[in-house]
Amino acid sequence: MALDMFDRAVPGESMTKPLQDDPSTQAPKIDNLYDAFYKVTDTIKDDSSLHGDLMQMIDSGVDLETITNVLTFGSFSKGIFSPDVAMQLNPHLLLWLFSEAHQNGILEEDIKIMNFPTDTSRGTLTPTDISDLMARKNPTKFAKVQTEGANRQLDSFLEELKQGTDEEVGAPPKEEQAGFMSMPSPEPMPEEMENV
Repeated sequence: MALDMFDRAVPGESMTKPLQDDPSTQAPKIDNLYDAFYKVTDTIKDDSSLHGDLMQMIDSGVDLETITNVLTFGSFSKGIFSPDVAMQLNPHLLLWLFSEAHQNGILEEDIKIMNFPTDTSRGTLTPTDISDLMARKNPTKFAKVQTEGANRQLDSFLEELKQGTDEEVGAPPKEEQAGFMSMPSPEPMPEEMENV
């Protein structure tokens, strides 16, 4: 049997088939914010181990933003509600988790609300490393940055020169024009030359 090189899937064919088993592609079970909120909060309150785990996570420093994003994304993935309801639900769940944590004895200063990183360093790359990398990977941008930097340096140098003098930089020095009346009188010619 000969190998048929055209006997294979067309690129993109898998994206045209209906997703039958994915619950997130079906109509959501809950279509309003009010019902979605009470569905999630009642599920958490009814399961004591889940509630306890969430409180321990909050007490250990996991921020509420991350927890609410995980809860709403999980519910959306199971087809419980749509993504727009999930996005609207996030701030309500965050406030509810804050009040639950506070009622369970977690101090307000120990509850992290948002996921703000404390270490904002950008790594250990030096400016020389960055310029070397840019020269290798993006030579067009590197040349543009080099040209702009050279132009800025030249402009600042010329500005400093200009501030030191009132004259235009690069212009020949101004000589005072002597007027006719202020010109020195010519020296008289020697007598030998007069008779020539």
